[in-house]
Amino acid sequence: MLYELESFTEPTRYFQYDYILFDVIFLTIWLIFLIKNKKWKALAFGLFCAFCVYLIDAVWWWNTKFNGTYIREYWIGGVELPRPLGEYFWIKFSCDFMMCISYSLFAFPWMWIVFDKINKKSSNQKFTREDRNEVVLYTGLYFGSWMLIPAFTLLVPLNDTSVYTVRHMDTQILVWIANVFIGYLILSILYGTNLIKRKKPSIIIYVFIVGCAESFFMEFPLFVYRIRPTGPIFLLFEVFFLVNQGAPYLFIAYDLVLPTLGKGTKKLKRKISSLTGKKELKIEA
Repeated sequence: MLYELESFTEPTRYFQYDYILFDVIFLTIWLIFLIKNKKWKALAFGLFCAFCVYLIDAVWWWNTKFNGTYIREYWIGGVELPRPLGEYFWIKFSCDFMMCISYSLFAFPWMWIVFDKINKKSSNQKFTREDRNEVVLYTGLYFGSWMLIPAFTLLVPLNDTSVYTVRHMDTQILVWIANVFIGYLILSILYGTNLIKRKKPSIIIYVFIVGCAESFFMEFPLFVYRIRPTGPIFLLFEVFFLVNQGAPYLFIAYDLVLPTLGKGTKKLKRKISSLTGKKELKIEA
């Protein structure tokens, strides 16, 4: 029981180094599907989120101390990675790539694709068989990849060097919980009322389900393969809180912020083109 409680504030991962190699293979397959099907907005969303997640986890937490201990720590092959990294830079980067960048390029394009379908369904547009098949395809490829990656590391021992990493999150649990409640309160105000003339109460439920699903896709393989050696209580906590602390804000960005910025950019381009055209006419005259 004590270990279960500790896992909330000290989440760890134990895996073999070839996990990273198989992750790159499945990520490549995933990206090929996105590119082949021209999911450019979803991919751009994933790249932006990957940049943010990398900065938080691999840069900020790695370089931030709390109570005399750095928030993020690594042991590779039994050796604690030093600060500064020196010759260990690329070794650490490969781990960060898998846990931050690859994770984001899987998770957030999938989220964007599903958000598209949520918007369509909530706007009373016809939700076609093709829409359903697309959700099933990307969900199966996403979750299936994350279930197969650790299995391949066990079946095909390319590099069994051990990797152990821990995040010291003593002060973060209450922040996580607060983020979820505040995020869904804002979402409820925006879509549960007519404040912005976009009342769609079903959006709130759909976004919550997406947040829970994405957390499950991440945590269940870690739980099953004992990469994160925790119990079912921690798994349930992660399912409800891990991604849902950001899901409402990401949907608001997807549905309100980014379209508004896009319209503003188009207007600015038209104004610039118009001014440029007038100048050219004056020169010709």
